Formats: sequence, structure tokens, C-alpha cells
Amino acid sequence: MVFDQEATGTRCRYCGAGLMVLGTGAAWLNFLIKPKIDVREMAHEVTSIAMKNGWKPPLLRSVIPFYFPFYRTTGHAIRWVVGHQTGTGPDRTSQTRLLTRPVDLMRPAHMDLSPGLFSPGFRTQSLNLSLATRENAGKLPFAPVQKEREVHSRKMEDDFFDGMPDPGLRVVEEKMFRLWEKNSVLYFPLSLVEIREGNNIRLLLIDAVGGGLIRQLRHEEMETLLDNLGLKESRSPGETRLKLASLICPECAGDLDPDPTAHLRFCHSCARGWETSRGELREKECLWAGSPDSFKDPSTLFMPFWLRRSDSRNLYVPAFKVRSPRLLYNLSARYYHADFKAGNIPYQDRLRLKPFPVGLPADGADEMADVVANTSSRSRFPRKGTKQSLLLVPFRKRGPDLVGPRGLAVPISSLGVKI
Repeated sequence: MVFDQEATGTRCRYCGAGLMVLGTGAAWLNFLIKPKIDVREMAHEVTSIAMKNGWKPPLLRSVIPFYFPFYRTTGHAIRWVVGHQTGTGPDRTSQTRLLTRPVDLMRPAHMDLSPGLFSPGFRTQSLNLSLATRENAGKLPFAPVQKEREVHSRKMEDDFFDGMPDPGLRVVEEKMFRLWEKNSVLYFPLSLVEIREGNNIRLLLIDAVGGGLIRQLRHEEMETLLDNLGLKESRSPGETRLKLASLICPECAGDLDPDPTAHLRFCHSCARGWETSRGELREKECLWAGSPDSFKDPSTLFMPFWLRRSDSRNLYVPAFKVRSPRLLYNLSARYYHADFKAGNIPYQDRLRLKPFPVGLPADGADEMADVVANTSSRSRFPRKGTKQSLLLVPFRKRGPDLVGPRGLAVPISSLGVKI
């Protein structure tokens, strides 16, 4: 199986069946990136490295490929700032800035050998991630994970906000938020190469994906690495907690959408909505704010929102992915206390609905609601005693509010929505 860290579903490459990925919520899954440079091709890479460094023509003595473990943390960092313009001018008007940054950090998880870099230097999301299993690794050994997860998590509390943009203000108040944070273990392919260069013996640590020289090793570092690779536990990446289940509707046995990023799927036969909960498919109440007239205009889009209901009021957070966390924040703040007239979807209209994919999980919507409540005049919404549903709202392809792959959209006027 090859899929991204964020995948919630996939499709079998042999029979085409949709498969649901279980265990990706709280578990730290293990992935590996397969080497692109084979042992047989290493002589050519070493020659190129020698020419770049002005070495004598080298003689390749040995190549030891292995997997080096990194902790990978992904998510979004949000910094909310209140302050004044810098400088000595008379304008002291208070201003508010919202700064966002996507986070994809990797840190070494093996301590006996420093790889000489914090991150392998590749955009990991651009590479194929395979499950870290003995079968996928072939004969390559795994360097053991030595750094405790708790130590990495504590370090990430500060590193998560590194590289945030400068607000350009003299800060008076600020708040930091970590959204949709996920952790995994990523095994990156490296090669320990021993060469003779004239009368010198060099030990090279080479990136087996790009072929570049990472750094030269000392003899004692090589001995330590060989001892680590000889350990029994280094032969296995440990537990993955990953399971796969068929994407079949529990109600009518119809096919469910295998979209790899969807967090709620609609049945192609009965149009019920299902989400993954503790390794099972559970039906989620799906409402809509439309009418049969909503289908008359071919430009209608049904945009999903997470709806939390209490006895006194409702809360709405977009459930679809947009181009940036900043836009999602603006949309969430705009529709936080909107008044959509929601009702059950008529059965005869269910199969005509073609909603945007639900790209934001329910707990992610709760996180965004907390950010909105803490940085605006919106009141905090209680979690207890509320009911959560998915609401489908018909939009038209025009206006400045939503920007998606299908164009611009605004709520249709017949809804009479109050914002």
C-alpha cells in the first residue's frame, strides 16, 4: 500500500475495491521511502561526489544500505497578533493580524548516529510513502528508534511555530494555536559507503533518494552504526496499528467513496453519510438547507458544514478544504453563528446531491471553532450537551466568499440565511 500520511481511504490496485484506512487518528504510523539509487548504481554516484570534491579517483570497497528513522510532525500553525505599527509616528491605532504557516517538520529519532541534518531535504509529500513493513523494506535493516516520543512532542511545542511570518507590528497581545497536528515515524533510506581514495579510506553517508553526500563519518561512528544495525529490534519497524476495511455501506452494501482525503463518505446507493469511529463505520446525521428548487440551477454546489446544535443556538464550521487556514478561519468566523434552516434530506433527493468532499474532520472543526472564539467577539460554544451533524448548504458559483477548484460560490438567495 502506498498512500500519504493524511490518507483516510485508498483503492486496491489489483481489484479496484475501496478500502478504509483505520488507526490513523491517534496512532503514530510507520512509513518508509524506498531508495531510488540501487547498490549497483552507487559506484556512479560516488564517482560524481569525488569529482565535485576534487578527490582522486575512488575505489568502492563496500555499500551498506539501511533505513534511518525520523519523527515527522504535520499540521498548521496560527498566530493571532494585536499590536501597533512599528516606528515613532503618531498613529497608534491598534491592529489585528492573523498569521498562518503549514508545518511539515522532521527530526532524527535515532541518537547514536547524527545524520547531519534535521530533515532529509525533500518535500516528503511529493514522495511515495509505503508502510514500513519487513516485506516493503526487503533486506534493508532499520536503525532503531531511540528518542522517546514524549521528548519529541515536548520539543515540537516550540519548533511548531518556527518560521512564522513577521506581523510588522509592535506586539501587545498574541495567541498561538496548533491545528490538525499529526505525528508519524518516517524511515529514510541512507547508505554507508566505504571507499579508498589513494591511500585514504573514506566513510561516506549518502542519501539513497537524491544521491547526495550528507557527510563523512568517523571510524567509531561506523562501528556504532554497525552495532545498531545488528540489533535484533532493528530488523522490525515496530507496530503500525494500521488496518484496512472494505468501504461498503453497512446499511445497503453499496459502495462508498474511496476518496483518500475524505472524512465522511456518502453511499452511492442510499446516500447515507458514514464516518470512521473507533475502527467502525458509523452513520452521521446529514441535514441540508435546501429545497427541490436547489437542483434547478446547474451551477448549484452543496457545500458541507459541521453543525453543532444546543437548545439555544447553533454553530457552523466549514467541513471542506480550502486553499489556506487563513481562508478557513475567515469562513468559520463569518458563518460561526449563521442561521441556516436545516432539515432532513428528502429521500427522493438524496441521490441527486453531489456535495463537496468532507475534507476537515469533526475534531478539526472543533479546533477551528476554538480559534475563532479565542480571537474574535464570537462566544465560546460548549461541547457538552450538544449534537453534531453534517449540514449540506446549496451555493452558487459566483461571489467572493469561497474559492475552490470549481470556482467562486455564495449561498443561494432563497435560503434567507442570516450571518
